Amino acid sequence: MKKNILLTLAAVLVTACMPQDTQIPQSPLLPLLERKSGLIAYIGTDGNIYLSDQAGGKLAQLTDDSILSQDPNAPFRYYQFPVWSKDGNRLAFVGLSTEGEITETKLFVHDLEEETTGQVYASRSEYPFYLNWSPDNANIGFITTTAPRTNIILKSVPAAGGETKILDAGSPYYWSWAPDGSTLIVHAGSETTATPAHLSFLRMGGTVMEYALEWTPASFQAPAWSPDGSRIALTRRTEGKNELLVTDGTGVNPQVIGTFIAKTAFAWSFDSAKLAYLDAQRALSDGTVGSLHVHDLETAEEVVVDENIIAFFWSPDNREIAYFILLPITPEEGSGSTEQQYALQLKVLDVKTGQSRELYAYRPTDQFLNILPYFDQYHQSVTIWSPDSNNLVLSYLAPDGTPSIAVVAASGTLEPRPLTTGFIAFWSWK
Repeated sequence: MKKNILLTLAAVLVTACMPQDTQIPQSPLLPLLERKSGLIAYIGTDGNIYLSDQAGGKLAQLTDDSILSQDPNAPFRYYQFPVWSKDGNRLAFVGLSTEGEITETKLFVHDLEEETTGQVYASRSEYPFYLNWSPDNANIGFITTTAPRTNIILKSVPAAGGETKILDAGSPYYWSWAPDGSTLIVHAGSETTATPAHLSFLRMGGTVMEYALEWTPASFQAPAWSPDGSRIALTRRTEGKNELLVTDGTGVNPQVIGTFIAKTAFAWSFDSAKLAYLDAQRALSDGTVGSLHVHDLETAEEVVVDENIIAFFWSPDNREIAYFILLPITPEEGSGSTEQQYALQLKVLDVKTGQSRELYAYRPTDQFLNILPYFDQYHQSVTIWSPDSNNLVLSYLAPDGTPSIAVVAASGTLEPRPLTTGFIAFWSWK
């Protein structure tokens, strides 16, 4: 991208969410009259967990005891990682607290129907940093690390509470649930760690059984089970080529979907008919940047978006893909800032026509920006789309730098609707 374009972005973007010229102001009545779809969970700027509908109504505060202090000797408590169950009835999240020399993490589950919040896991030595509900809503899989961060441990706990099971360990660590919740496909280890990169199945039960796949994975992060359970997407390095594969649900009968240059990341459409993936020109330690390919499993036809895309999310109706392009911003002269800053350009691809439309360029919150390198894993646990595919929830910085949450129409015809202040937000699946 040319330098003058970056300077223009720096001047007009700063920290605001910038609408396109064709967008019209929202009517004050629209939030009241439009049909609501699902709920939004977000972390407020006070460090607590909240729920809201897309109009800012039905507000519920799930926690009220967060303590954010700049004093390193004062008690500290903060909530994070809100993740919806697949049925939309429960929300899991993590609480981190420090008092004196004691640091404790807890995993909570809030039941919307019962209006109760229960603790299902606690530790003073491990830190859960990614959650993913099993598709049958019975268990929560999560990965933890110890203070030295030398290894990552995969655990599972019943959503209703009960015994926590240690399933596996490795670093790095990525996994995908089978739709019935009985099995996981795992990609763990790397060429730079003590454990070589490998692919394997973990079968749940009284005893966890591991079954390794024999081929060597090419450069990628998260494997992905198709939502209907019939296929698994992963990669293979063979004869000097990086192949993107789709196998059956047992990990055999591989079908080559395509090859990629250096690294890939992918995600299934929710009807399991299409697989979208990025083709990176060069490998990165975390994340993938490259062109977007949307492969139809029945016809083998592909739609290609030749842009430097860092992340994408399928719409629930399988018709569109919201994708992000990272835009470096040159600090203003005389600002004294030396830290690199970024904006995101949000676009939406119509999968049928292959045409994209620009929605917004905006400054994201750090919390949202930090998940984008791992979107292939997060695509399986969270969504920014409303269940009816009409809207998206964005986590952005307001003009004064305040972390904020906004709802935007996927059509791109309306200005953003500021919802509240907050660090990061995700929509429920239903």
